[in-house]
Amino acid sequence: MATLRERITVPAHLELPAPTGGLTFRAGTRGDLDAVHAVAVAAAAVDDPHAHPSTADFERTFSTEGLDVERDVVVGVDAEGHVQAYGIVIDVPSRVTAARVVLDGAVHPDLRDRGIGRRVLVWQIGRGRQRLATLDVDLPATIEVGAPQAAGALRLAARFGFEPTRNWVEMEAVFGEHDRSDVPPLPDGFAARAATADDIEPLRVAKNDAFRDHWGSQPMVESDWRGFLTASKSRLDLSRVVLDADGAIAAFGIVEVDPDGFAARGRSYGYVHWIGVERAARGRGLAPIVTDAVLQAIRDDGLSAAVLHVDAENPSGAGRIYERLGFVAGEVHVTASTPL
Repeated sequence: MATLRERITVPAHLELPAPTGGLTFRAGTRGDLDAVHAVAVAAAAVDDPHAHPSTADFERTFSTEGLDVERDVVVGVDAEGHVQAYGIVIDVPSRVTAARVVLDGAVHPDLRDRGIGRRVLVWQIGRGRQRLATLDVDLPATIEVGAPQAAGALRLAARFGFEPTRNWVEMEAVFGEHDRSDVPPLPDGFAARAATADDIEPLRVAKNDAFRDHWGSQPMVESDWRGFLTASKSRLDLSRVVLDADGAIAAFGIVEVDPDGFAARGRSYGYVHWIGVERAARGRGLAPIVTDAVLQAIRDDGLSAAVLHVDAENPSGAGRIYERLGFVAGEVHVTASTPL
């Protein structure tokens, strides 16, 4: 197999989308962050009503290592200069087993069915190809989009050759509604506690090991990981680590809380972003133990529920563990991709 630079042919210059639907397009800037967030919130209210994208999500995206906002973000503005659509091209900065470009974008619901989304997606694909074509690596490569199962974004992507490659099941545990099964005690020599800022780098090492055999996962780079765990909605105090006899992290659960999202879900909740067990510590029952510890912390904080997403084909059977702990499966989100 040749390198991506050798395999992918792209023009040196990529034109911005042509005006359509009452919008003109320009390169994004960091000053557009709040306006882009507002479009995402309006779109989610239609496409994914239980979700409420947070400002922190976009602050992290705009700060992704290697992302060039003026070249990797495009916005569509109306005659008054208000942002009504956007497209972001995220070149995942870590490439060990694969090179991935993830596309994020939305059109305000009031301006749909005018060809705007199609123009944005064509630009995103072109920019994604440009990013991948700079890489001197001999790896599989994909461009990916993600959306709720019934979202129009997936139908649009399918017209450009994107095919569903993975399903992610949203699961919710509402405290007091579902009984959980008994959780075994910690094995001898292990201890559990709340995560702290001193754990950020050890957690990155543990996460990269735990997810090394998970579909689509690439190691997190230090700057992006620190951005996640120092964001305004990060709750290290509700996150939990399980330590082995040497004091190293053997398992972990990372929690985020965004009060601005409570109304969309109809209750307060903590989002469990990652549950992981280092591979050397597997087979000791640590996954349900650390998950239960996280649930107790979220409940003790006065929140009503916990939410997470799980790979429907997770090889460790994580979904069954979560069900035993009181989680109930709900909506499905889909990753669709096209290989290069």
